[in-house]
Amino acid sequence: MSRFNPLRRPRLLGASSLAVLAAFGLSAQAQHVSYLAPTKQDAIVQKANLSLKTETGIAQEIQETFLDKSFETVFGGKFGDDVILAARLAYANDLFEPVWTRKGAAALADIAKNPSEFGLSDDEFSELNIDQLVQARFERGSLEGQARADLELTSAWLTMASRISGGLHDEGEAKSAPQAGPARPQLTAALVKSGEGSVEESLKAFEPTHPQYVTLKTALQTYEALAEQGGWKAIPTDGETLEPGMMDMRVPALRERLIAEGYYPAQALVGAFAQAITDGLKPVSDTEGEIENDLTDFEKWLVTYDESLEEAVQSFQSRHGLAVDGVLGPKTLEALNESVDSKVTRIKRSMDEWRAEPDFGERYVWANIPSYRVEGWANGRREISMKSIVGLPSRKTPAFSDEIEYTVANPRWYAPKSIVARDKLPKLQRDPSYAARHGYSIYDRSTGAKVSASTVDWTDPSSASEYQFVQAAGSGNALGQLKIMFPNRHSVYLHGTPDTHLFDRDERAFSSGCVRLEDPVRMAEWIAGEAGLEGDETVREAVNSGRNERLNFTTTTPVHITYFTVTADDEGMPYFWRDIYREEAPIVAASEVAELYVPSAKREKENAPMVVAGSDNNIGISTLN
Repeated sequence: MSRFNPLRRPRLLGASSLAVLAAFGLSAQAQHVSYLAPTKQDAIVQKANLSLKTETGIAQEIQETFLDKSFETVFGGKFGDDVILAARLAYANDLFEPVWTRKGAAALADIAKNPSEFGLSDDEFSELNIDQLVQARFERGSLEGQARADLELTSAWLTMASRISGGLHDEGEAKSAPQAGPARPQLTAALVKSGEGSVEESLKAFEPTHPQYVTLKTALQTYEALAEQGGWKAIPTDGETLEPGMMDMRVPALRERLIAEGYYPAQALVGAFAQAITDGLKPVSDTEGEIENDLTDFEKWLVTYDESLEEAVQSFQSRHGLAVDGVLGPKTLEALNESVDSKVTRIKRSMDEWRAEPDFGERYVWANIPSYRVEGWANGRREISMKSIVGLPSRKTPAFSDEIEYTVANPRWYAPKSIVARDKLPKLQRDPSYAARHGYSIYDRSTGAKVSASTVDWTDPSSASEYQFVQAAGSGNALGQLKIMFPNRHSVYLHGTPDTHLFDRDERAFSSGCVRLEDPVRMAEWIAGEAGLEGDETVREAVNSGRNERLNFTTTTPVHITYFTVTADDEGMPYFWRDIYREEAPIVAASEVAELYVPSAKREKENAPMVVAGSDNNIGISTLN
């Protein structure tokens, strides 16, 4: 346009959306995008431009929607006021010319057809009908209809940005841009760049940046590729538990299954077949469930659960929250028979849950319930990790976030009323001396007086509420050597335990709701390393003193307790944890269980070549008919 207008701002040109957002102060470490709130000057520009003459017919139609308030019918009720203002600015800053070019609209339509790229379900954006909006904007209709379609495309983009980010959040920031003058809102800048064609990179800037989200996205790409290749077949569940050294006709199915997901090297199988060609083979039959004894060495290998398979199964078990014993029992079979499509869905679910999480901060403690681990993270890296014990399914550990304030060395344990009622009363009814033998002092809640357990009628259910149980510090204390406190309405915190042998278990849901740590002293030291402690005494010195002592941290540290059944390591390799609280649907639907394995010789026709998984070799044998 030729006319100079001091109130009008030019479109952003040349840089990628990521660079543009960085230029305007977007924090790369934020969990969600924190766009700049429009300034008072932005509102003045938007209002002033309403009175200026537009240069095209479609711009006049768009301007009219602002004047007659019909703009609100497109955006009203869908977004917050600041989001709507950011969209208004995208139009007002350019004298109400359309935001969407053909290139930008086509790119938006392409992204809407592939939401899986952002870890979303395949039909996530289907209701937006973007193809129809593109047609209405560029291929048919009146100027009024084209103007409306442009606004609808902007609304669709905002919806996609909101779902990708987990919500467009205005945190009330008012940072200044590097150049003089008021800062342009980041959301407006990203919208304008998308309209010009940079849709994918603009929307990627709205994804969560938590390390787990990023690594899960890598895992999703791997498993979607496996799904495109056909995934894997389920192993027959009939038959006895399979242990190393046993011969079983299910072994070839197990081997193929482990090869498909990368737990077993396909090269070993290829080499074995190559040797078989040299030695010659005869068919292996299954007579009344028993394998014939007169087999060649290769044939025995083919159906034997050997050491290499055991190692592969153990690796699989370790990544699926199972006992790492190398035994092919019901739980391991169930996990092996989950389909690749189900795993893709579970990865997407975890990615979606990360969108709902708050910003974890730069330094925090993360306790994930299904993985039985507590970790300390700083600047995007895991610095400390240890085993944990979480609540029983009947006494679930809740998921929430808080701030760690202090730690207590050699703590006393004030038993909650619920635990007294469920656990202590039955024991005291049988033997009142139980309290003294386990270090409990009992106090009357109404008077504060100490009472003898032998003087109380423990068959009365109200006694759990009338008496306070306090366990002294010591080797038998339920909290162990130390507790880490973040006062909350759940009365949940991190602490040690005298029952350290429980950390040897693979499934560790044993507590009454709190999270027990394998090494609470080391975790408290990690927290104190950055948060600092009031006074000169160290955590370990306080614990070794034997005194009951509270140590305040000089600054708080965020703690996040979550329930993710899929997590990933630093290389993007996923862990599929057991759903210990049954928060997710069980794997029973046909789409969630892999198709049953059928021996290769039966897949096509009798004596058909057997295809070796992970290779291009077709070997003409019929060992599995």
